[in-house]
Amino acid sequence: MTVGLSSLPQQRQADVLAALCALETDSGPVRAASYRALAEPALREVVRETLAAAGRVLVETGMGYTSGYDDGIADRLATEGIGVLPQDDRAVLTIVLPLSVAIPRAEGKLPPEAPWIRGHPVPRERLYDAQVPNGVVTAALRRLREAGITHEASGGVRAGPQFERLTTAMSTTIFEELLLLADPRGPLADAIRRRRATSVPRSAESPVREEEW
Repeated sequence: MTVGLSSLPQQRQADVLAALCALETDSGPVRAASYRALAEPALREVVRETLAAAGRVLVETGMGYTSGYDDGIADRLATEGIGVLPQDDRAVLTIVLPLSVAIPRAEGKLPPEAPWIRGHPVPRERLYDAQVPNGVVTAALRRLREAGITHEASGGVRAGPQFERLTTAMSTTIFEELLLLADPRGPLADAIRRRRATSVPRSAESPVREEEW
């Protein structure tokens, strides 16, 4: 059983609060070695409990820790239309993610365990070749970049640091939605639909929502 934040000595409370501040505000993962409350298991559990009280969770990435919404809270917010990306931004993001991650994974050019932010950069020219007007693409890319949802690297666009705030379940759901979009009649899409038909429905299959965005 863990100790609550208020039961800790003042210095340990300060350690937890410092870690929480970094988790909620840093643009990328926070290294455990940089914060005592993340490096020590007992204090890390206090961090988890404090985040949970606000509907948040501690997310472990390959580079450290971030924080994100609890899946149930994220579902409810999306259902209520809170934090959902505008239609133009969703349209452009739906072009970026398959080209950057889903298709390279399917072709074996990107390891299945590779994080979203390590996807292949998508040249802007490919985005402008889509059926979305160029002006809409340009404006949406600017908003997505400013929100940390996309990132420009190696002359192209790929998923940004906000994707490191997704829980494993939410990340899997988004990837499955991309598979359903890219190949709705394929064997993977059939397998996804069969599994979902026998499980509890998730409202996470509603429009892509903003994390901290």
